Amino acid sequence: MYENRIKTEEELIEEWNTMPFSKNFMFCKVMENEPLCRHALEILLGIKIDHLEYPEQERYFKDSAQSHGIRLDVFTEGDGRNFDLEMQTADTGDLLKRARYYSSCIDVSFLKPGMLYSELKRNYIIFLCLEDPFKKELPLYTYRTKCVEDGTLEDDETEKLFYNIARWETFENEDLKNFFKFIMTNIPCDEFTRNLNDQVMIARQNAEYRRQYMTMEMYGTERFREGQKQGAQQKAIEAAIMLVHDYNATPEVAAQKMNAPLDLVLEGLK
Repeated sequence: MYENRIKTEEELIEEWNTMPFSKNFMFCKVMENEPLCRHALEILLGIKIDHLEYPEQERYFKDSAQSHGIRLDVFTEGDGRNFDLEMQTADTGDLLKRARYYSSCIDVSFLKPGMLYSELKRNYIIFLCLEDPFKKELPLYTYRTKCVEDGTLEDDETEKLFYNIARWETFENEDLKNFFKFIMTNIPCDEFTRNLNDQVMIARQNAEYRRQYMTMEMYGTERFREGQKQGAQQKAIEAAIMLVHDYNATPEVAAQKMNAPLDLVLEGLK
């Protein structure tokens, strides 16, 4: 969660220099690396992926001017499947319906005029949650739509997975355990997590990444100062919406940064 105070430039520089993989901005940058993203998906889904399209960070989907747009953390395609990978740092209380909407937006963007519904790809919507998203103390929550008739299993080829990575120690799969341990503790313990850690270090040295992050944060700081001075909730909401549109912040992060109500920010983005 963001603090309700203005950070100094020195604090922002220190924040950047020590930014972990679990920070949304860093997560998106590291997952642009196709081999690392592909291996992460293979671990999470227990499948083999031969090839991924170049992973896109903060992919924006919007069907029409009237519809509610979405910005996915990491979106990629491969082997006739769509993959959305989200780093969820806070409990927003709406993850299941968000996942449902994310999948529908991906489908709408793919199905062009003249195409058949049967051509829709399998969708995987994956949330890596730093807190238990449904408070049932399970390490993984999996949602699928299925129908069983005469012993035949059918599904709509949409899977929504919510990993409660705070319980990383309970996972029996060593690859998953090591991956989640790294996310929660920043301690690499196998080849994959060492590669992730190396990529984090490389990203921290990237001047363009640093500029993007500092610009986004300092912009938010200035608008937050203005919102405090004027004492107007509407200004905070407008600033959060601007942060989403102009600096690729997620609505949750923008709302927290600007101290604006998330529901009103989401309403303004429709």
